[in-house]
Amino acid sequence: MTPINLSPRRPSIDAMNLPELVEAYIVDARLRVQPQTAATYDYLLSYLLRWWAEAGPLLAFHLDERAWQLFEGWLARQLSSQGGRAALALSTRRACLARCRQLLRWAYRLGYLERDFSDQVAQAKGTPALRSAPDVEQLARLMAAAGQSARPLRDQAIVAVFVGTGMRRAEAAGLDVGDLQFHADGGGLIHIRAGKGGRERRVVFDGVTGVYLVALLDGEGLQSGPLFVGFLRQRLTPESVYRAVKAACRRAGIDAPGRGPHDLRRAFATEWLRHRRDLGAGQLLSMQLGHSSAQMTVLYSKQTLDDVAEGFHSPLAKDVSLQRGM
Repeated sequence: MTPINLSPRRPSIDAMNLPELVEAYIVDARLRVQPQTAATYDYLLSYLLRWWAEAGPLLAFHLDERAWQLFEGWLARQLSSQGGRAALALSTRRACLARCRQLLRWAYRLGYLERDFSDQVAQAKGTPALRSAPDVEQLARLMAAAGQSARPLRDQAIVAVFVGTGMRRAEAAGLDVGDLQFHADGGGLIHIRAGKGGRERRVVFDGVTGVYLVALLDGEGLQSGPLFVGFLRQRLTPESVYRAVKAACRRAGIDAPGRGPHDLRRAFATEWLRHRRDLGAGQLLSMQLGHSSAQMTVLYSKQTLDDVAEGFHSPLAKDVSLQRGM
């Protein structure tokens, strides 16, 4: 007869050297991925290192399933780096824990660990916040608010690029003047040299977006170099681009539906699919957004029941024999 073991042995890592393991992983990542991606890995794993500096000694430097649960709880109590008293977003917590799993898989594959401990890492708890894309009236207020900043031409052009092309903030921050190609109608193409995953692509912009881009080029005398710059003509970082849009959203009073560049990217996707009902619309939108799958593209569209009603076609309406009393 086997007795109940009330103190089961939990597989654990002697993680005294966890900071060194993380550093080795980041160094390896810098050789494999784009610099911006490696910087994101570094940022996400910095949360693990901050927690481990506090919790490691208390846990006798044993990293096991229970410890990962404690880390998940600690992560949920952290504040966003974007300021204010907002908690760390669920998406950021998920990305952090996913990167921890990847760290452990990498460590096992390269022989730093004797087994793969990635299955011990907890899942982030919580429900994603409901997000909505700003509507046309809100976008007009946002553009007016961007024009009230200390750099109105630049900030309006930044907003126009997000709303008018749907590109990512890191992609916008990396643009050079030479990446713009104007057509006779005022619209044109933008060459994104290093999109997500290091992939390059070209996106289309219309004449309205072109007006704001031309105003920036002419007003600030930009002929070469970075497109979006600070007062000392240094390139804006993705974080600086975020702050410029965020500040305009606050001034416009649309901070909830227009939190930043990602919501403007959603606005582009929503309007695109709202006005294009053909079967190829999703594929073309994926090309513009730089998505490798149509499933990801669908997640960006925030259409409503009004859109369902507008495009609604019931089979009952097509079969006369099914229409009672008609």
